[in-house]
This record gives sequence, structure tokens and C-alpha cells, in this order.
Amino acid sequence: MHSRMGLVQIQDRLSNKDSLGATIDATNAYNILSNWDRRNNLDSKGAHVFRELWRNVDFNETTDTIFSVKFDVKDPVNTPRGLITNDDTRTALGDSIKFFRDKNIALGASLSDLQYIVDTGKNDERIAMHGGFGREGVFNVAETRGTRANDGANYVINFGLTYMQTITFDSSGPVAEAFLGYSQASDTTRPFHRDQSRRYSHKKWIRLPFSASDVSDQAVGDKMQLKE
Repeated sequence: MHSRMGLVQIQDRLSNKDSLGATIDATNAYNILSNWDRRNNLDSKGAHVFRELWRNVDFNETTDTIFSVKFDVKDPVNTPRGLITNDDTRTALGDSIKFFRDKNIALGASLSDLQYIVDTGKNDERIAMHGGFGREGVFNVAETRGTRANDGANYVINFGLTYMQTITFDSSGPVAEAFLGYSQASDTTRPFHRDQSRRYSHKKWIRLPFSASDVSDQAVGDKMQLKE
């Protein structure tokens, strides 16, 4: 999914400083952010660098001093935009670089290398998760709550992947698809413990029954008819 705030340009990339005043060579980070696809897909490279940069910038969507194009209630999709490059944003990038450098995490790593949930029923197998933090402006919210990074600089997801549903239309009418991101069974020995999580990881949406015939075909158990 796109990151709505993701059009970041950092200039003077050789003179960035972290919050402690140390000079940070940001050339590599600059190139990675320039080539980032501005998505939080599993193969997106640089999404994590933007995440920590964005977390370090002190703003909200209506802060007039952060964006060159201010928030417009008549254009909420495209505004605000244009992050202003100044000492604060340079420091934010410097701190982001240092955060990963201190943990020996490559700035060019793919999101799938860093962001996942754990299947304790299968020897703590990691299931890579796409998505991002709500602050990043994404639809598929996947966050680490409680600690900034539970496993080094990795993002062990424990928030956001609940019930997700989309509705589109084809020639036959509504098309409903959904996920239960954490799956249904808390019992780690059950086959439904992480089945939908794996589908979510691979974006294999589950088609929901909508028509009477679909409902009848997929019904489980005895039919119950309700009357007033």
C-alpha cells in the first residue's frame, strides 16, 4: 500500500547530523529513499528507513510549519504534502540512519526481512507481514505496540491485523473479500492458528459469499431461520 506522506526529499545529504550532534553520511539513505517504491510491500526496500525518519519528525497533519502545501479540508487526499527540509528533518533522518546502523540492519533491506509475526506452533516460524504504521498513511495498518522494536530493529507485529474487508463491483454485483489477519484459533496446535495470516502475507484474499447460492454452497451446519 502507498504511504501517503512518503514524498520525502532530503538535501545536503552529506551533512546530516543526529540528535547528539554527530555528523552522519546520509548518501546511502538518500539513494535508498529516492528509489523506494513508497509502498510497504514485502519487497519494498527503504520503507523502514522512512518509518523511523517519519517517527522522528514532530508533526501532525495540520502542522503549518512542516509542509510546503498545507492541509486543505477541500483536498484531504493530496494535502498536506511537501515536507520542508530543515535542521529538524535532517536530524530526523540522521537519527533514523543511526538507529539501524547501531543494530547492524541494512538500510537497503526489504521489509520482509524485518517485519513479521511469529507462529509459535511451528517452532517460532516467522511470517512476513506487509503494511505500515497508521502515521504513515497506509490502509493495511500493521504495528509494533509496547516497544519500539521487539527484536533488535525488527518489527514484530502485534497490532492492526484484525478484520479487513474490501467491496468492489463486477457485472454480477458486489464482490466482498476479507482477511482475519491474526487467524481464528489461539490454540497453536490448531490448523487455523496462522492460516489466514499466511494468506494475508501473500495477499490471497478470501472471497466472501454474497449471493443466495454462494451462501447456500458455503453454509456450515443446519440452517436457522429467524422470524419476528
